[in-house]
Amino acid sequence: MAPWTAGLACGALIFEGHFFMSLDAFENESLPPLLRRPDEVPEPVPVTQLRGFRKTLLDNPMNSLDEDAANVVTGGAVSPALLRKLVEATGDTAEAGLLMAKPVVGGTLYAIPPHRRFTDLDVLPDFLNQRWVHKLHTAMDDKHANNAPIVYNTFTDEETGQPRALFVVRVADRQALADAITESMRQTYDAQGQKNDYTDSVLQHGIKEPLTLFLVRVKYDDGVEETYTVAGDGNSRLVSMWLARTGGNIDEAAAACVAAVIGPVDRSGPRRPADQRSARSKVTEMVARVRRGLAEKILTEATRREGHTLTFPAIVVVGAMGEDGSALPDLVAARDDLVANLHVHVTPWDEGAQNTQGMQRVYRHALREHLVDDDTYKVLLGEVGPAAMHKLLGLPPHRLWSAALHQQCALAGQADRMNRLIKQEFGMGKADRQRVSERIAPMALSAYRSSASIDQFVRALGNGGTITDTVWKRDWKLTHGADALKVLDDILERALRGEANAVAELTVLGGTAAILSGFITRDRGSKLAAARELRTAPLRHTPNALLAVLASTQGGRRMLHSIAYAHVAADPSIVPKQFHTVVREIDGVVVQDGAPVVDKAGAMVSIDYEWDLVYAASPVEAEASIAELKKKLDGKGGSGSTSETEDARQRRILENAIKAASKAAFTLAKMTQTHPRGRDVFGLTTSVDALRQQLNSITETLIKFGPVADVMPDPEGEDEYEDEYEDGDE
Repeated sequence: MAPWTAGLACGALIFEGHFFMSLDAFENESLPPLLRRPDEVPEPVPVTQLRGFRKTLLDNPMNSLDEDAANVVTGGAVSPALLRKLVEATGDTAEAGLLMAKPVVGGTLYAIPPHRRFTDLDVLPDFLNQRWVHKLHTAMDDKHANNAPIVYNTFTDEETGQPRALFVVRVADRQALADAITESMRQTYDAQGQKNDYTDSVLQHGIKEPLTLFLVRVKYDDGVEETYTVAGDGNSRLVSMWLARTGGNIDEAAAACVAAVIGPVDRSGPRRPADQRSARSKVTEMVARVRRGLAEKILTEATRREGHTLTFPAIVVVGAMGEDGSALPDLVAARDDLVANLHVHVTPWDEGAQNTQGMQRVYRHALREHLVDDDTYKVLLGEVGPAAMHKLLGLPPHRLWSAALHQQCALAGQADRMNRLIKQEFGMGKADRQRVSERIAPMALSAYRSSASIDQFVRALGNGGTITDTVWKRDWKLTHGADALKVLDDILERALRGEANAVAELTVLGGTAAILSGFITRDRGSKLAAARELRTAPLRHTPNALLAVLASTQGGRRMLHSIAYAHVAADPSIVPKQFHTVVREIDGVVVQDGAPVVDKAGAMVSIDYEWDLVYAASPVEAEASIAELKKKLDGKGGSGSTSETEDARQRRILENAIKAASKAAFTLAKMTQTHPRGRDVFGLTTSVDALRQQLNSITETLIKFGPVADVMPDPEGEDEYEDEYEDGDE
């Protein structure tokens, strides 16, 4: 059989086990102009010849890696000899060799200076990927209950108990790792409208700026462990290299990365020496192909794709030291701090990603300072689902309590200490309600990320959210219980008696449920309208201001309970109901605060729209606002008004046209004083004369057919646009 095996149906060719895109797949495409030829690189050094290089690295005083991790560092280097010179600690460089010191919060990271590494040898994309961490589904999400997020932690040596410069992650098996890699590469590719795709740049000149790599120990459920390098900074460039290698399809790029770096995903047991030799053998074959291709005057597509993705420059973090000289305890925080400045200030992440990543660090600090315990921390990160949350913390097994727990931890009794961490993390001089709500919103609603309206929910919770005076910096707790609906009933009963803890709890649970149900949006989230319609409101309220009003009345508390109850029940037959919030007379009947709102059939009225909840919260204020809105809408059409009559429509057109013409005339008059054309800015003389004739004609029409004024207007009166013109003349 010929060595070439055709896979033309998918536009690919496989030659002796190697993947290539067929020419047919690119017949309508062309590569970008070549700006720099790929470098010719040596073949990988056999693993048996790397022992001395590994020992040199392990002997460096600032090295914090174990032997397996050091194997990966030395095994992926294009030039182990250069690597040895960079890490050798002798003579004048006895303290740390030529390792680069990178100051971070709490200490210093030590990294091997830029050197070239083989892309296919133990280099994984960042499979947590901070660019889309705010979209990562958690185990708390009902629709993704089995998809607990992969979380990086600092690896601790079991023998010494000392932390290492090494991450540790736990996944079920290699398939789970492959799935995480694939999803991360897809999300990286799609992030920010695919603005992070550097495929063309890679094909033109390869990768110029070094990537920052960390070491990661992957632990599988069967007890097997494997060590890789993982991208810290430069993940988009690494993904782009695989896109350039395979032809631009992200799924093919991810498959190629998994096949080359992880190998067969159904393999059991640890990687054998034969597996490592096979991986290095494939790289050796690629080196030979690129070398042959570089001998040609005009480089082939295959040479460019493999040559510019065969190796890349990198710095590798191999040491982590605390300020007191001990091992750095939190490599995750150090890693985040190392790359945060670049991504926040130079190539900004989505605000949701920044806030999510920041709150994750806040929670880690809170854990170290004993503001939260280990079980609470697991729930906050979304590592467990509702049932496990109930088992760990005793809270009702529903994800609404996960959202409430985030708010309780950040806003309740220890809020001052949490606020200090939030200010410290986000560089804020003041942690007011608006700023705090913006930061906690993406994490607080992490259990609802599968919802199509999650962005709307986050905006509402981030616009003051549930932070009322009763909630903010008050010592309130969440009620425990196994039955969520019974717990809600108990909270309402206590809230109706005026218990502050219950009122705060109901505000958070009911307010969050109202946001998740679309009954509360951000201040400008809905249109002001006199009529009851979808996405309208009779009043402007920030979410926390509206909740403060609701939580202060018996009827408001009942509505919050009703909304939360319907949300938790998730039963189409159970819908939130309206209650009166003030004592007043309606149609000759005096209604009390807390009484249900009933229709003419005697049935309780449902809360269908945001408009309903806003009106019910403040009926007197809402009616005054509606009356004002109707005045403004009268004669102009629109929601909440009768149809506009033709004479009113024509008057409106005339008024708007005259205002626009007057403003344009005074603007042009101002321009005559500064514009090089002077008075010619008005156009040709004939055009100006024509405009004057039209204006005179309009004036004559108004005098002849308009109503007779009782008092003649003062010809010396001021015009609003004259004022604007004169004020702006400074």
